Amino acid sequence: MVQTYSNIAEDAFAGFLDQTDGSTTTGGWRLNERRKAYGIQTIVFSAMAIEAAAFEFMHLIMIDQKAMDQEEKRGLVHKWKTLPRLLGGQPLDPEGPAIQGLSHLVKARNSLVHYKAKLENDEGSVRIAMQDEWEQFEIHQVPNAFKTLVLLSLELEASPSGIVGGFPYHDRAICPPGFKSLYTPHPAVTEVINRCYLIHREHQRGL
Repeated sequence: MVQTYSNIAEDAFAGFLDQTDGSTTTGGWRLNERRKAYGIQTIVFSAMAIEAAAFEFMHLIMIDQKAMDQEEKRGLVHKWKTLPRLLGGQPLDPEGPAIQGLSHLVKARNSLVHYKAKLENDEGSVRIAMQDEWEQFEIHQVPNAFKTLVLLSLELEASPSGIVGGFPYHDRAICPPGFKSLYTPHPAVTEVINRCYLIHREHQRGL
């Protein structure tokens, strides 16, 4: 399911970018709703892919069921701080872009899953404030979700635990020898992925 969730997140992010690139001038309310739906899918399925990958890592490391039960109760950020160390002897950098991005992603996912409505007042200012809040949420948290999916995979691949694979994100354009991919990457998504590679390289140089 890791790859399935990751693919859904990538496709949703492509849809989100299409709705925000400025080329679509019609659609009004429906356009906003489509963008919102794509944004929510990007955040939720990025988190689902990362969480599913964490459970795959757990099964590689932990034989004792009691230890696994304890680890399952811990938060997603804690899992990814702990599992690479247990598997490869080296933790991911807690101050690095992957873990920091994951922390923001978990908060964004939780705010969507545990959404709390607010009562409107006579001036209607609550609705306006919520709209402004959502706009900022879209600007920052939707791109962060997909970037975290990629950055976490890059950092895992570069770590000693990377030898086992099981990364949350996999480039669908890459196929085993003898096979040909029919997948065409979205140009705007490719740009974001390329930026993730730059961020990752800069982080690796600083370690």
